Amino acid sequence: MTCSRCSTANPELARFCYRCGAGLGTTAADRTGHYAASPGEPVRALALVSTLMPHVSGSRHHLYKLGLALAGIAALVAAGFGILPVALICAGVALPGVLLMYLYDHEVWTGDPLTVVALCLGLAGVLGVGVGFLANALSASGATALTNSLPSTMRLLGLCLLLPLVTLVAVQVAPALVTSRPRFAHTLDALTFAALGGASLSLAESIVVQHGAFSSATVHGTGSGRDAFIALTLGFAKPVIYGAAGAITVMRLRRRTSAYPLGLLEGFLLIAVYDSAVATLSIYGDRGAVLTFVVAVVTAAVGLVRIRDEAHAALLDEATTATVATAGHYGGNCAECGLPLVAGSAFCLACGTAVAAMPKPHQQHVASYASTSA
Repeated sequence: MTCSRCSTANPELARFCYRCGAGLGTTAADRTGHYAASPGEPVRALALVSTLMPHVSGSRHHLYKLGLALAGIAALVAAGFGILPVALICAGVALPGVLLMYLYDHEVWTGDPLTVVALCLGLAGVLGVGVGFLANALSASGATALTNSLPSTMRLLGLCLLLPLVTLVAVQVAPALVTSRPRFAHTLDALTFAALGGASLSLAESIVVQHGAFSSATVHGTGSGRDAFIALTLGFAKPVIYGAAGAITVMRLRRRTSAYPLGLLEGFLLIAVYDSAVATLSIYGDRGAVLTFVVAVVTAAVGLVRIRDEAHAALLDEATTATVATAGHYGGNCAECGLPLVAGSAFCLACGTAVAAMPKPHQQHVASYASTSA
């Protein structure tokens, strides 16, 4: 069976071209139904784990989902008892913690954890502290204070334009530095480290902005529902927004495409929508917390879909470049479905999983298998 996209000859029973990943036979019409990093899902799916952790085998997804779910439940319980700082910490450390576990489990940091942790967690955290101080300065009295009127025009411009612009620059710094190293230059590495950097920056910023909540760990007088929505917004939605903004821009930067300026615009809009909601809705008290959460969740969902679109296109495009053609000599078995990989595969011809999305130790194993079999 010959691929209509790259003209590669494939075995008759192949469902996907092992060379470029295009669908064959019954799957030829629409590859958008099979995400390149996780073919069991469509490209445009609201799947947090398989999006931010693209090297995860499908059999491991439930472990990370369980970790996030337990952290969310702990945050809600703490908020229910009126202990806002505990709720904020439980929610805030969830995504960075799970991402670190993922890096360790799949050796995504490729034997260099010090560099990855220092840059993505340390540097991003320091930048997040700076962003938090800027946010407090622009809001004059801190984000937790409630007023009865909108901020002044100049303050709104600062919160809705200047702050998102500074944040967009900050979320790119750490992942751009990490992916400047050849071993981390792949598009999926840019995605992963942007997600980790965005989560770290978000956590540090939230701690600074919400510093008043940490004055004591006793029961607060604020409403439990409001506390719960604040914790879920800051701990889950905001880091996804920041990670998405960083991933979209850094992935395009690493691919050296002319679309990088458009990526900057997309990233800016994601952050600006969130910051604008915080700046304009906080005056409405409990109702404002709920509305901010809704805006943040919708924005995070859009960010996840855009990440998947970008990563999917990158994996399909990179499979046809000269670099992949010379470096992608894999053999052995697919990490997802277990079926044999044709030598030179960039994709599994049975399930369509991109070899670049398989766990890095497995990539090294199949690469060594191919070299010994040559």
